[in-house]
Amino acid sequence: MQVFLDKIWTATHHHVKRNSAGYFDSLLHGPSPDEELLALFRRDPSAVRLTRGTDKKSGAQSYLLGDGSLDLVGIRDDFADGFTIVVDGVERYVRAIASLAHAIEVELNFPIQVNAYITPPGSRGLVPHYDDHDVLVLQIQGSKIWHLYDGVDIPPHEMQRRDKAVPTDGLPLPTDLRLDVGDVLYLPRGLVHAADTDAEPSIHLTVGMHAPTALTLAIGALYALSFRDDRLNAQLPPRHLDDPDVHAALAVLMRDAVRTVEDPRAITEGLDALADVLVRRGRCPPIGQISNAVGIDGQTVVRKHQPLYSRVKAAAGGVALQFSTLSIHAGADHEAAMMFISRSTEPFRVRELPGLRPVQQIELARKLIVSGFLVRLSSDNPDGRQV
Repeated sequence: MQVFLDKIWTATHHHVKRNSAGYFDSLLHGPSPDEELLALFRRDPSAVRLTRGTDKKSGAQSYLLGDGSLDLVGIRDDFADGFTIVVDGVERYVRAIASLAHAIEVELNFPIQVNAYITPPGSRGLVPHYDDHDVLVLQIQGSKIWHLYDGVDIPPHEMQRRDKAVPTDGLPLPTDLRLDVGDVLYLPRGLVHAADTDAEPSIHLTVGMHAPTALTLAIGALYALSFRDDRLNAQLPPRHLDDPDVHAALAVLMRDAVRTVEDPRAITEGLDALADVLVRRGRCPPIGQISNAVGIDGQTVVRKHQPLYSRVKAAAGGVALQFSTLSIHAGADHEAAMMFISRSTEPFRVRELPGLRPVQQIELARKLIVSGFLVRLSSDNPDGRQV
């Protein structure tokens, strides 16, 4: 991972050739993963769209039945006519893909969205284009030829305001790569690309890694500062859009607002705002198995629910462990134990919780098991098998 981050991330594309047809079987399995996906999203037409070059159709507009569900027959007919089926946000419905997405979020601290592309034989779903975020392509079924147009530089400031499609006139000769089942392709943001199927249908997943920008951090910092610095809460004067004489006052107002980020706490609070977003994206059982919290002692083996992003923050009267949509509060004497748990990646015994008396260790572990944050493991197999 570190080699990837140091030498490949944002710098160049990278193809992982696995020669392992069953590598992604745990993500989408069964004889017809395309039918499985459409069945899952039958009640969510807005997440399904079809595309064939520049011809695009929305599930919410073109394939809506009277009961509000997807017209699967119409989708299959257009698929047979060369349209690629795109399903957005599959991590919301497929548990294994959600687990993969959250694991990447925990590792990189970036929000992740996974889309599925189901392309018929001999077809191209999208014209040459680029993405404004980095992408991992996972080949699930069939194969695809990817055409990568190195040397076409799209400045980041243009990515946000222009059509992502790129005219073919003037494009250089592409680098062609064949992705077979089990292969992975990394594409940095801004790299122009297109892909074609051959004689059989293709299914691939795009793992979109939406890295926050400096602008995102600045907005988070300014928003956090607005709760204590009224320079950010100053109202714009009347007729600020129409009266040229007001514009000079606006310049002064903006200078005062921007100066708030000179506060040494600004970066910390901006990062806290980004962490809040990542914490809320985490998922764990809202209520763990209460029976697993019975009869625990210092020798009981537990591990943090995986994957899950969490953090420890100061709170009134002590500290709070934040994860998913929950917060577990405790006194200040629990800080070391909370930090230990939040940072843990391996199973541990309850007696290993630092800074607490045995009765406090057991009570904290019991509370976190019931909340779903901790999973109790078998003492006979403490490496991962759940009781």
